[in-house]
Amino acid sequence: MTRRLGATLSPKAQLAEEARLARYFESIEKHRSALELAIDESFGGELDVLAWRNAFDSSDPADTLRTVAITGSYSAVVNAAVEILKAASGARLVGLLPHRRPHAGQAINAAQEDGGLTPEQAALLENSYVLECRIEHASPDVDADEVREAVEQLLEGLQTLIKSLHVWLATYDITFQA
Repeated sequence: MTRRLGATLSPKAQLAEEARLARYFESIEKHRSALELAIDESFGGELDVLAWRNAFDSSDPADTLRTVAITGSYSAVVNAAVEILKAASGARLVGLLPHRRPHAGQAINAAQEDGGLTPEQAALLENSYVLECRIEHASPDVDADEVREAVEQLLEGLQTLIKSLHVWLATYDITFQA
């Protein structure tokens, strides 16, 4: 089933928006791979609770580098996923929202209401985005265990999230090469 886009774009602008979405999907894959590599190289393939907590809370620059490789890749994945929703749900492409640049929460809610995300996926993205903002601003209340759990949850749900986004966008005849 193909639905009509709520936005009206010229064919050239439509292609540009679709290319931008494709780059966000590529960014997710690139940074997901980097996240998994950082976990493999720095923590032996899993974020052991004690090893992660010790590194995360450490003042040693080597430990900081190990944890930043993970938090940075986590942030990049989360931001790219949210940008897909903001670009798609806003007035530029799918047109669910009247805003050209909706806020993350608005875009997540609109995509969920439109059938693009399950309630669990919307909650995962919303929670991940809030944590990502706290990490980005080096909030002193960011807890090592909270970050570890969020990274693991994101990695666990990412493939189905991406598939859901592809299926949702395809209902608007927006498709990408696999």
